[in-house]
Amino acid sequence: MRYRWAVKVGDAWYAGTDANVFLALTGTNASMREVQISDADAINDWEKGDTYHGVIDTEDLGELTSGTLRHDMSGPSSGWQVDWVKLNNEEDGREWTATIGAWDEQGRFPMLKFSLTNRGQYDQIQAQKAREAQNAADKAKAEKQARDAKLADEAKSAEDLAFEQELADQQKLLERELKKAKLEAELAKKRAEIEKLKAAANPTPAPTPGMPSGGAFRTYELFGIVNGMNVPLSQAVICDANTGRCSVVPGGRVIVGEAPNEGFGMGGVPGRWQQYYGAQSPAQFGLDADKGVLGSDGSRGWVLNGQFLSQVFGGGWRQAVYGY
Repeated sequence: MRYRWAVKVGDAWYAGTDANVFLALTGTNASMREVQISDADAINDWEKGDTYHGVIDTEDLGELTSGTLRHDMSGPSSGWQVDWVKLNNEEDGREWTATIGAWDEQGRFPMLKFSLTNRGQYDQIQAQKAREAQNAADKAKAEKQARDAKLADEAKSAEDLAFEQELADQQKLLERELKKAKLEAELAKKRAEIEKLKAAANPTPAPTPGMPSGGAFRTYELFGIVNGMNVPLSQAVICDANTGRCSVVPGGRVIVGEAPNEGFGMGGVPGRWQQYYGAQSPAQFGLDADKGVLGSDGSRGWVLNGQFLSQVFGGGWRQAVYGY
C-alpha cells in the first residue's frame, strides 16, 4: 500500500530544521514502524512556511488513528515548528489530517491524532468490491448448482440405465423361458402323437392264456428320488453299456409305486402295461404273470425284467417289489 505524506512547516522565524525527520503511523489494521522521511524534490527540506511531500510503502494500515513525528536534533539549527501532517491513501483517495501547530520539544511533537478529512473514492471502491464479491458469490453458487444438477442428472441417467438393463435382462430371461415352454409343449404333443400312432399300429389283443385280465392284473412302476425330488428311473439308475450292470446313482433311491399318482403314472390296476407290451405276459421277462414292472424316462415306459430287478434289489427283489 502506498501513502503520500505532506508536512506543513510553520511560518514563524526559525520554524525550519536541518535535522533528520522521522514518522511512525498506527491504523485500525496495523502499525508502521518509524521511518525517515524527506522530500526528494526539495533542495533544502523543512524550511519555514513550506509544505513537503513524499511516499511511504507499507502494508494496509486501515483507518489511520495516530502516529509520531520527531527529528534527531542534528544540525546547527534543529528547533522546528509544524502546522499539520496529512496522509493520503493512493488506492482509494482517503485523506487523514493531524493538526499540530506547535514547536517541538526535545525533537518531538505531541502524539499525532488523525481524523478523516476526505473520503476520496473509498465508498465507490468499497461498493464496487462488494458488487464484485457478490458477483463472485453468485457465480460460485450458480456453478455449484450447475455441478449439483449435472451430478444429479448423471446419477439419474446411471439409475435409468441400470433399470433399463435390468428390464432387458428380465425380458431375455422370459423369452428363453417362453421358448423352452413352447418347445416342451411341442415335444409333449409329438410324444402324444407317437403314442397314439403306436397304439393304432399295435391294438391291444384279447388276453391270452397266462395273461390275467381285468382287475387281477397290476402294474408296478419303479421311479427314483434324487436330492429329495421324484425323478424318472432313468435318472436314478445308470447301466454300463459294456457289461450291462446297473446301479443306483450316489445319493439316489429307487421307489416302488403301485398307483397311477405315484411316480410318473405307469402303475395301477391294471396300469399301463398293455399300452406298451400289449398281450405279452410279464412272465416272459422273468416276472409274475399278473404283475408287470415298468420304468420311465418321464414320457414313456419300458419293462424291467427280473435280471434288472435283482441287480437293483438283490436276490429278494420280489419281496422289495411285490411285497412277499
